Amino acid sequence: MAKKAVKKTSTKKAKKKTAAKKAAKKKVAKRKKAKKAVKKKAGAKKPKTAPTKKPPKNSAPVPPPSPADGAPLIPPPGGAAVRMYRIGHGDCFLIAFASQNPAKPAYVMIDCGYKPGSPNKLKKPTTAAAIGKHIIDSTNGFVDVAIVTHEHQDHVNALTPTNFPGLKVGKVWFAWTENPKDDIANALRKKFKDRLLGLIDARASLMGAGHSKDAEDVEWYLEFELGEDVGKFNGQQHAAAGGKDPAKSVNKVAMKFLADCAPGDPEYLYPHKVLAVPEAASARAFVLGPPREIDKIDDLDPEGAEDFGHGFGAAKGKGGDAPKGLPFPRRHAIPMGEMFKDPVAGAFFKERYGSVDVVDVDDGREIPKNATFRRMTADDAADAATLALAMNNATNNASLVLAFELSKGGKVLLFVGDAQAGNWRSWSDDEWEDGNSKVKVGDLLGRTVLYKVGHHGSHNATMKGSAAKGRASLAGMAQGKFANEFVSMITAVEAWAHQKPKPAWNHPLPAIKTALEDKCGGRVLQTDSPIPTKPVGEGAAGWQAFLDRVTETPLYFDLKIDP
Repeated sequence: MAKKAVKKTSTKKAKKKTAAKKAAKKKVAKRKKAKKAVKKKAGAKKPKTAPTKKPPKNSAPVPPPSPADGAPLIPPPGGAAVRMYRIGHGDCFLIAFASQNPAKPAYVMIDCGYKPGSPNKLKKPTTAAAIGKHIIDSTNGFVDVAIVTHEHQDHVNALTPTNFPGLKVGKVWFAWTENPKDDIANALRKKFKDRLLGLIDARASLMGAGHSKDAEDVEWYLEFELGEDVGKFNGQQHAAAGGKDPAKSVNKVAMKFLADCAPGDPEYLYPHKVLAVPEAASARAFVLGPPREIDKIDDLDPEGAEDFGHGFGAAKGKGGDAPKGLPFPRRHAIPMGEMFKDPVAGAFFKERYGSVDVVDVDDGREIPKNATFRRMTADDAADAATLALAMNNATNNASLVLAFELSKGGKVLLFVGDAQAGNWRSWSDDEWEDGNSKVKVGDLLGRTVLYKVGHHGSHNATMKGSAAKGRASLAGMAQGKFANEFVSMITAVEAWAHQKPKPAWNHPLPAIKTALEDKCGGRVLQTDSPIPTKPVGEGAAGWQAFLDRVTETPLYFDLKIDP
């Protein structure tokens, strides 16, 4: 009995021991599970981020991001910032020069105009209103100096109170040719006005004689001078339906608007004078043109080594076929040979456009009503278009030309407007007095680091030349240490220019564009084109520095220039 009792007790103890072990194991397992859960929660995985991609070794450098819209245009300390607005086929520039106050540069605006229709040929079309607002915002509505180089549509027609609401200007600079107190300027203006009125008459006569194509050519040039539809204006003989006086044209109104934005009268600039840029720390303006001699203003074409060549077709010769277009239904037309025989209108033509050849008439005697010179012939049509072109070029050649020097003996920014051959040649006629020394044009050109290309790159507004000849030319620009940062700006929209008025009118002329690219090492900015992607020739050395200095937006290019 005793043995059985002992066995039972030991069995119970063993069972208890096993149960206790199992319970302990469960506790340990529970603790481990709890620890794992805490660990899992604490070490939850973060979302994966994409690895940063390194740019390929040979990828093109990326220009810096553009500044915020409407932010002030600020130059580098002691330097300048040049903003070329992409206004279309025309000029509009804003320059910020360093002043004593880094937060308030000296602002200079040069021209603001475009040829109608040209902004729509840009990849991203712009508007004059958007550009005017941007200039107002970028300058806080105050421009220290506003400049008009010459009175052409594509340089002034955007200057309106609608585009520039509330604009205030410190000083307005015009060429001496606008000075109402200058005898030579007054003689030029009279000559210009007589030509203008005569061409308005000629255009009307061409339309009446059925020479509509020739009338269009004359009209094309007149629009540059007037800034709007030519059909509204009176000539000396022709009275238009609108009866408008050319003295009240869009161009004239734009000039007056700008002058009225400043207190006092405009300042009229004369060649071979030096002016301080108002409010700038050290920048000065050297006046190069226009020349005072009228024959030099009428001297339009490059000669010899100055010429890049151009592909103009031959001008229409005498006796060329008349254009077929008519301003009225063909059934109303009367052939020239039958005009006197016509039963209805013959008597009128005999009375007004008869066969009396007037060689000379004594003073006081009336010229016969039926003088033959009253007829408009095909030859007259060609002459009218030629005269219109000559007047257009003379206005270009009267452009105000300025070389802005950042500091004495320092870098130069050259703005030539649309100056042509005679204007360029006149720059070397004299020197600039600068204290006890004199400055020659070769010195200014040699220090030039920015060239605003003349007249959209046309054949006679950049002289090719030779640096050794002493005459102003592209060859003489950006010499020595200034060569590595030389930049050219071309204000052209090729898609628009090549269709007006003849395909042979290349803006820019290919030979000039190529020469500029070679001279600048590829650093050429053009209104309708993006920043160049690669250097040309020896331009590789300073290429990244150029990209670091230039900014592009659909509205403008900015170029920073260190002192």
